[in-house]
Amino acid sequence: MKQFAFIVLFAFTALFTFSCERKTLDVQPTADEHVLYDFKTRFPAAKIIDISNQLNGKTDIHFTDADGFNGTAIYLDGIWMISEKDFNSDDFLYAIPREVAKTYIGTGIKNEDYNSKNSYVIEVSRNGLDKKQYEFCCFAPFADGSKKIDNLLYDIVIDEDGTLLTCSHNSFNRSIWWYDMRTSINCVRNKYGNVHILGAVNDSGDNVLFIRDNDIVKTVVLQDRGFGFRWKETRFPLNKNTVLPKSALADKELYESAHPGQEFYALSFIDCPDGLFYGLTFGTELNNSTIYSKVE
Repeated sequence: MKQFAFIVLFAFTALFTFSCERKTLDVQPTADEHVLYDFKTRFPAAKIIDISNQLNGKTDIHFTDADGFNGTAIYLDGIWMISEKDFNSDDFLYAIPREVAKTYIGTGIKNEDYNSKNSYVIEVSRNGLDKKQYEFCCFAPFADGSKKIDNLLYDIVIDEDGTLLTCSHNSFNRSIWWYDMRTSINCVRNKYGNVHILGAVNDSGDNVLFIRDNDIVKTVVLQDRGFGFRWKETRFPLNKNTVLPKSALADKELYESAHPGQEFYALSFIDCPDGLFYGLTFGTELNNSTIYSKVE
Protein backbone atom coordinates (compact mmCIF):
# COMPACT_ATOMS: atom_id res chain seq x y z
CA MET A 1 0.00 0.00 0.00
CA LYS A 2 2.82 2.39 0.84
CA GLN A 3 4.41 1.72 -2.55
CA PHE A 4 1.09 2.32 -4.33
CA ALA A 5 0.52 5.53 -2.39
CA PHE A 6 4.02 6.71 -3.32
CA ILE A 7 3.38 6.02 -7.00
CA VAL A 8 0.07 7.91 -6.87
CA LEU A 9 1.73 10.82 -5.06
CA PHE A 10 4.58 10.88 -7.62
CA ALA A 11 2.16 10.81 -10.53
CA PHE A 12 0.11 13.64 -8.99
CA THR A 13 3.24 15.69 -8.35
CA ALA A 14 4.48 15.14 -11.91
CA LEU A 15 1.09 16.09 -13.33
CA PHE A 16 0.96 19.21 -11.16
CA THR A 17 4.49 20.19 -12.20
CA PHE A 18 3.74 19.57 -15.87
CA SER A 19 0.54 21.62 -15.59
CA CYS A 20 2.44 24.50 -14.01
CA GLU A 21 5.03 24.35 -16.78
CA ARG A 22 2.32 24.46 -19.42
CA LYS A 23 0.81 27.54 -17.80
CA THR A 24 4.12 29.41 -17.95
CA LEU A 25 5.06 28.25 -21.45
CA ASP A 26 5.13 31.28 -23.72
CA VAL A 27 5.41 29.51 -27.07
CA GLN A 28 2.62 27.53 -28.71
CA PRO A 29 2.89 25.59 -31.99
CA THR A 30 -0.14 26.96 -33.87
CA ALA A 31 -1.63 30.24 -35.04
CA ASP A 32 -5.29 31.24 -35.19
CA GLU A 33 -7.22 30.93 -38.43
CA HIS A 34 -7.22 34.69 -39.08
CA VAL A 35 -3.41 34.83 -38.99
CA LEU A 36 -3.04 31.72 -41.13
CA TYR A 37 -5.52 33.05 -43.70
CA ASP A 38 -3.67 36.37 -43.91
CA PHE A 39 -0.31 34.63 -44.19
CA LYS A 40 -1.49 32.29 -46.97
CA THR A 41 -2.92 35.29 -48.83
CA ARG A 42 0.43 37.11 -48.67
CA PHE A 43 2.55 34.04 -49.38
CA PRO A 44 0.30 31.59 -51.24
CA ALA A 45 3.13 29.28 -52.31
CA ALA A 46 5.12 29.39 -49.08
CA LYS A 47 5.86 26.32 -46.97
CA ILE A 48 5.52 26.98 -43.24
CA ILE A 49 8.47 25.64 -41.23
CA ASP A 50 7.23 26.51 -37.76
CA ILE A 51 4.94 28.90 -35.87
CA SER A 52 5.33 30.32 -32.38
CA ASN A 53 2.85 32.39 -30.37
CA GLN A 54 4.06 34.46 -27.44
CA LEU A 55 2.13 35.79 -24.47
CA ASN A 56 2.54 39.41 -25.62
CA GLY A 57 0.37 38.65 -28.67
CA LYS A 58 3.31 38.23 -31.05
CA THR A 59 3.23 35.42 -33.61
CA ASP A 60 6.33 34.40 -35.58
CA ILE A 61 5.90 32.35 -38.73
CA HIS A 62 9.08 30.94 -40.25
CA PHE A 63 8.70 29.77 -43.83
CA THR A 64 10.31 28.99 -47.15
CA ASP A 65 8.94 30.94 -50.11
CA ALA A 66 8.26 29.76 -53.65
CA ASP A 67 11.85 30.61 -54.69
CA GLY A 68 13.37 28.61 -51.86
CA PHE A 69 14.36 31.58 -49.70
CA ASN A 70 13.85 31.46 -45.95
CA GLY A 71 11.64 34.10 -44.43
CA THR A 72 9.88 35.26 -41.29
CA ALA A 73 6.52 36.98 -40.89
CA ILE A 74 5.54 38.63 -37.61
CA TYR A 75 1.99 39.33 -36.44
CA LEU A 76 1.00 41.32 -33.37
CA ASP A 77 -2.46 40.72 -31.90
CA GLY A 78 -3.42 39.11 -35.20
CA ILE A 79 -2.21 42.06 -37.32
CA TRP A 80 0.62 41.61 -39.82
CA MET A 81 3.59 43.78 -38.83
CA ILE A 82 6.60 42.83 -40.95
CA SER A 83 8.05 40.18 -43.23
CA GLU A 84 11.68 39.42 -43.92
CA LYS A 85 13.27 37.30 -46.64
CA ASP A 86 16.92 36.19 -46.51
CA PHE A 87 19.12 36.04 -49.60
CA ASN A 88 22.23 33.96 -50.08
CA SER A 89 25.13 36.38 -49.72
CA ASP A 90 27.11 34.57 -52.43
CA ASP A 91 24.76 35.36 -55.33
CA PHE A 92 22.22 37.91 -54.08
CA LEU A 93 22.90 40.30 -56.98
CA TYR A 94 21.15 37.80 -59.26
CA ALA A 95 18.17 37.42 -56.91
CA ILE A 96 17.31 41.00 -55.92
CA PRO A 97 15.49 43.38 -58.31
CA ARG A 98 17.66 44.75 -61.10
CA GLU A 99 17.23 48.42 -60.08
CA VAL A 100 18.26 47.56 -56.53
CA ALA A 101 21.34 45.70 -57.78
CA LYS A 102 22.35 48.66 -59.98
CA THR A 103 22.11 51.06 -57.04
CA TYR A 104 24.05 48.69 -54.79
CA ILE A 105 26.87 48.47 -57.35
CA GLY A 106 26.73 52.26 -57.74
CA THR A 107 27.70 52.77 -54.10
CA GLY A 108 31.22 51.75 -55.10
CA ILE A 109 31.57 49.17 -52.36
CA LYS A 110 34.10 46.47 -53.26
CA ASN A 111 35.53 43.29 -51.75
CA GLU A 112 32.61 42.98 -49.34
CA ASP A 113 32.71 40.36 -46.62
CA TYR A 114 29.36 38.78 -45.73
CA ASN A 115 30.84 35.95 -43.68
CA SER A 116 30.22 37.55 -40.29
CA LYS A 117 27.28 36.12 -38.35
CA ASN A 118 25.90 39.67 -38.12
CA SER A 119 26.03 40.22 -41.90
CA TYR A 120 22.97 39.79 -44.08
CA VAL A 121 21.12 40.63 -47.28
CA ILE A 122 17.38 40.83 -46.69
CA GLU A 123 14.14 42.02 -48.22
CA VAL A 124 11.79 43.74 -45.77
CA SER A 125 8.08 44.51 -46.12
CA ARG A 126 6.51 46.52 -43.30
CA ASN A 127 2.97 47.43 -42.32
CA GLY A 128 2.39 51.10 -43.20
CA LEU A 129 5.21 51.44 -45.74
CA ASP A 130 4.56 51.91 -49.43
CA LYS A 131 7.49 49.87 -50.70
CA LYS A 132 9.75 46.98 -49.88
CA GLN A 133 13.29 47.78 -48.84
CA TYR A 134 16.51 45.84 -49.24
CA GLU A 135 19.05 45.88 -46.44
CA PHE A 136 22.72 45.01 -46.76
CA CYS A 137 25.01 44.63 -43.75
CA CYS A 138 28.63 43.66 -44.38
CA PHE A 139 32.26 44.63 -43.90
CA ALA A 140 34.52 46.07 -46.59
CA PRO A 141 37.78 48.03 -47.01
CA PHE A 142 37.44 51.79 -46.67
CA ALA A 143 39.66 54.80 -47.15
CA ASP A 144 38.91 57.95 -45.15
CA GLY A 145 41.44 60.46 -46.39
CA SER A 146 44.86 59.05 -45.62
CA LYS A 147 43.40 56.55 -43.16
CA LYS A 148 42.73 53.06 -44.52
CA ILE A 149 40.52 50.52 -42.78
CA ASP A 150 40.56 46.86 -43.79
CA ASN A 151 37.10 45.95 -42.49
CA LEU A 152 34.58 48.71 -41.92
CA LEU A 153 30.90 48.05 -41.25
CA TYR A 154 28.53 49.06 -44.04
CA ASP A 155 24.78 49.51 -43.64
CA ILE A 156 23.05 50.05 -46.99
CA VAL A 157 19.29 50.41 -47.48
CA ILE A 158 17.69 50.66 -50.94
CA ASP A 159 13.99 50.79 -51.75
CA GLU A 160 12.50 48.38 -54.29
CA ASP A 161 12.64 50.97 -57.09
CA GLY A 162 16.37 51.47 -56.60
CA THR A 163 16.38 54.66 -54.48
CA LEU A 164 19.40 54.73 -52.20
CA LEU A 165 18.05 55.56 -48.74
CA THR A 166 21.29 55.33 -46.82
CA CYS A 167 24.84 54.06 -47.16
CA SER A 168 26.45 54.51 -43.78
CA HIS A 169 28.43 52.88 -41.00
CA ASN A 170 25.88 53.24 -38.20
CA SER A 171 25.25 49.60 -37.26
CA PHE A 172 21.47 49.74 -37.59
CA ASN A 173 19.34 47.26 -35.69
CA ARG A 174 17.96 44.53 -37.90
CA SER A 175 14.50 45.65 -38.98
CA ILE A 176 12.66 42.55 -37.84
CA TRP A 177 13.78 43.26 -34.28
CA TRP A 178 11.78 46.50 -34.47
CA TYR A 179 8.67 45.01 -35.99
CA ASP A 180 6.14 47.58 -34.72
CA MET A 181 6.76 51.12 -36.01
CA ARG A 182 3.11 52.12 -36.24
CA THR A 183 3.46 55.05 -33.82
CA SER A 184 6.37 56.51 -35.79
CA ILE A 185 4.63 55.97 -39.12
CA ASN A 186 1.48 57.69 -37.82
CA CYS A 187 3.61 60.57 -36.56
CA VAL A 188 5.11 61.04 -40.02
CA ARG A 189 1.68 60.80 -41.64
CA ASN A 190 0.29 63.43 -39.28
CA LYS A 191 3.16 65.79 -40.07
CA TYR A 192 3.60 65.26 -43.80
CA GLY A 193 0.26 63.89 -44.96
CA ASN A 194 0.14 61.32 -47.73
CA VAL A 195 3.84 61.37 -48.61
CA HIS A 196 5.54 58.26 -49.91
CA ILE A 197 7.35 56.47 -47.08
CA LEU A 198 10.18 54.67 -48.82
CA GLY A 199 11.75 52.76 -45.94
CA ALA A 200 12.60 52.68 -42.25
CA VAL A 201 15.41 51.59 -39.93
CA ASN A 202 16.12 51.70 -36.23
CA ASP A 203 19.35 53.51 -35.42
CA SER A 204 20.45 52.94 -31.82
CA GLY A 205 16.86 53.19 -30.59
CA ASP A 206 15.77 56.06 -32.84
CA ASN A 207 13.29 55.21 -35.57
CA VAL A 208 14.45 56.68 -38.89
CA LEU A 209 11.97 56.89 -41.76
CA PHE A 210 12.81 57.89 -45.32
CA ILE A 211 10.18 59.85 -47.24
CA ARG A 212 9.84 61.45 -50.65
CA ASP A 213 8.43 64.95 -50.09
CA ASN A 214 8.10 67.32 -53.06
CA ASP A 215 10.39 64.96 -54.98
CA ILE A 216 13.08 65.25 -52.29
CA VAL A 217 14.21 62.22 -50.31
CA LYS A 218 14.23 63.28 -46.66
CA THR A 219 15.31 61.53 -43.48
CA VAL A 220 12.87 61.80 -40.58
CA VAL A 221 14.18 60.91 -37.11
CA LEU A 222 11.82 59.98 -34.29
CA GLN A 223 12.96 59.54 -30.71
CA ASP A 224 11.41 57.92 -27.65
CA ARG A 225 12.34 59.61 -24.39
CA GLY A 226 9.85 57.65 -22.34
CA PHE A 227 6.68 59.14 -23.79
CA GLY A 228 6.51 57.23 -27.06
CA PHE A 229 8.16 58.07 -30.36
CA ARG A 230 7.99 61.74 -31.24
CA TRP A 231 9.42 63.77 -34.10
CA LYS A 232 12.99 64.88 -33.49
CA GLU A 233 14.08 66.29 -36.86
CA THR A 234 13.88 66.04 -40.63
CA ARG A 235 16.92 66.56 -42.80
CA PHE A 236 18.05 66.29 -46.39
CA PRO A 237 21.41 66.97 -48.09
CA LEU A 238 22.23 70.11 -50.03
CA ASN A 239 24.99 70.64 -52.55
CA LYS A 240 28.10 71.63 -50.65
CA ASN A 241 28.52 74.60 -52.99
CA THR A 242 25.05 76.00 -52.25
CA VAL A 243 25.23 79.77 -51.73
CA LEU A 244 24.68 80.39 -48.02
CA PRO A 245 23.16 83.51 -46.42
CA LYS A 246 25.45 85.89 -44.53
CA SER A 247 24.54 84.49 -41.10
CA ALA A 248 25.40 80.93 -42.11
CA LEU A 249 28.62 82.07 -43.79
CA ALA A 250 29.60 83.87 -40.59
CA ASP A 251 28.98 80.71 -38.55
CA LYS A 252 31.00 78.70 -41.06
CA GLU A 253 33.96 81.08 -40.97
CA LEU A 254 33.88 81.23 -37.18
CA TYR A 255 34.06 77.44 -36.89
CA GLU A 256 36.82 77.17 -39.52
CA SER A 257 38.96 79.77 -37.72
CA ALA A 258 38.64 77.81 -34.47
CA HIS A 259 39.25 74.42 -36.15
CA PRO A 260 41.77 75.02 -38.96
CA GLY A 261 42.40 71.31 -39.50
CA GLN A 262 38.81 70.42 -40.31
CA GLU A 263 37.59 70.96 -43.85
CA PHE A 264 34.01 71.75 -44.82
CA TYR A 265 32.67 68.30 -45.69
CA ALA A 266 28.88 68.41 -46.23
CA LEU A 267 25.81 70.64 -46.07
CA SER A 268 22.26 69.75 -45.12
CA PHE A 269 18.93 71.41 -44.39
CA ILE A 270 17.39 70.56 -41.02
CA ASP A 271 13.86 71.07 -39.74
CA CYS A 272 13.36 70.48 -36.00
CA PRO A 273 11.08 71.72 -33.20
CA ASP A 274 13.42 74.68 -32.60
CA GLY A 275 13.12 75.89 -36.20
CA LEU A 276 14.93 75.62 -39.52
CA PHE A 277 18.70 75.27 -39.71
CA TYR A 278 21.58 74.71 -42.07
CA GLY A 279 23.69 71.77 -40.94
CA LEU A 280 27.35 72.47 -41.69
CA THR A 281 29.52 69.39 -41.34
CA PHE A 282 33.30 69.56 -40.97
CA GLY A 283 35.86 66.76 -41.02
CA THR A 284 35.62 63.48 -42.91
CA GLU A 285 33.01 60.80 -43.47
CA LEU A 286 33.98 58.92 -40.31
CA ASN A 287 35.20 61.74 -38.08
CA ASN A 288 33.14 64.90 -38.29
CA SER A 289 31.25 67.56 -36.41
CA THR A 290 28.06 69.33 -37.45
CA ILE A 291 27.05 72.83 -36.37
CA TYR A 292 23.51 74.19 -36.72
CA SER A 293 23.13 77.63 -38.27
CA LYS A 294 19.69 79.20 -37.85
CA VAL A 295 17.83 80.02 -41.06
CA GLU A 296 16.92 83.71 -40.83
